[in-house]
Amino acid sequence: MRRRAVLLLTLASMTACGSPAPLESLPSVGPSPDLGWPDRSADLTHGFCFTMIRDITPYDLIERLGGQELQRVEWHRVIGPGDGEAGVRNRFFLGIARVGDWSIIVEDNGTLGVTREIVQPLSADGGEVLAYRGGGGDPGRLLVFRDGDLALDLDTSAPDEAGGSDAGGFRSELIAAGLLAGTGYGPGVSEPTGPALSFLAARTGVPLTLELLTDRTYLLVTVPQA
Repeated sequence: MRRRAVLLLTLASMTACGSPAPLESLPSVGPSPDLGWPDRSADLTHGFCFTMIRDITPYDLIERLGGQELQRVEWHRVIGPGDGEAGVRNRFFLGIARVGDWSIIVEDNGTLGVTREIVQPLSADGGEVLAYRGGGGDPGRLLVFRDGDLALDLDTSAPDEAGGSDAGGFRSELIAAGLLAGTGYGPGVSEPTGPALSFLAARTGVPLTLELLTDRTYLLVTVPQA
């Protein structure tokens, strides 16, 4: 039995754990933090998804997702040996932490963050959600939702075909992050994770370094897929 299924059976009967942890601030990082580290992580070999939600606390986020808190855990309990959600077909498994104004969802080979019908409503009423699904040998996918609208939907293998209601409005940011050529739209980059996380860092002020993520504690949450 895969580890996620075992975890669900072990923890499903547990009640929610205590009150939220105090707001966790950003650690200091160097001028050029290493944001390409997920591609070298043995724990994320099947892929990963990072989702950032502004101005919704972790417990409010769980309620809005219809999720169940299982336990408060450290980083290694969120990503484990890298087998993701293998063996579990009807649930997403998430780790949720808080940094500044943002709640961060971490998924080991999960796809909740790029499931439009689930995450788009989280950006309603002036909110913002950013998600990046990468690794696992597949092209990356970068999404930006603003005020209930899909503003950007970018496949890193074909950035010139980016969709969304304001895809052109992100052009300068995508060039600065390294996802687009400065001379115009061109082929996708061969290693998009670092540029994609640079794009997220520039918009949120939160660089998703390995140090930042491993220093957090997470609410381990399960969310029904339907």
